[in-house]
Amino acid sequence: MAAALTSSRAARPEAIAFLIDAYEGVGVRPGKGLPHAQAVADVLRRAGYDESAQVLALLHDVVEDTPRTIDEVRDVFGEPIADMVGALTEDPSMRRYTQRKRDLRSRNLAAGSPVVDVALADKIASLRHAVITDTKVSDRTLRHYTVTLQLALTASLAPGLCKQLDELIAQVAPVSA
Repeated sequence: MAAALTSSRAARPEAIAFLIDAYEGVGVRPGKGLPHAQAVADVLRRAGYDESAQVLALLHDVVEDTPRTIDEVRDVFGEPIADMVGALTEDPSMRRYTQRKRDLRSRNLAAGSPVVDVALADKIASLRHAVITDTKVSDRTLRHYTVTLQLALTASLAPGLCKQLDELIAQVAPVSA
C-alpha cells in the first residue's frame, strides 16, 4: 500500500517555490523543467486527484533534473513524499537505458498509487507536449510508455489515466504497414 501523503494548503505553493529555486540556472530540454512538472500536476488535477498527489507530481523530476537531493526533498516535504519522489527517480548508476527503465517501472509499481498515477501522468504530459510541438517520440520511449501502461492495467491502477495514455500512444505511434 502506498504511503499516505500529508497535505496542506501551503504544500503546492511551497512545492512551486522549491522547484523555481531548484531549476534556477539549470538547462532543461524543451518540454521539461517547471512547465513539465506543472503539466503533470494538471493532468492529475483534471483527473480529480487531490492536492497531495499534485504536489508529488510537481516534485517528481526534481532530483533527476536539478542538483536537489532526496534528503532536501525529505527536509522540506517529509519522509512519505521523499520516498515517493525516490520511487519516481531513475537510478543514475544504471547506464543502460533498458535496465534503468525496467528498474524504474519496478519501483513505481512496488510503490503503488499515487506513484504509478504520477508516472502515468508524466507520460501523458510528455506525449501531449510531443503532439503540440510535432516532436517525434523515439521507439524506445514508446516501448517504455507501453510497458508502463500494460503494468498499470494489469495491476488495475488508474484506469482513467491508462485510457488517456493508451489514446496518446496510439496517436503518436508510427503506423505499421
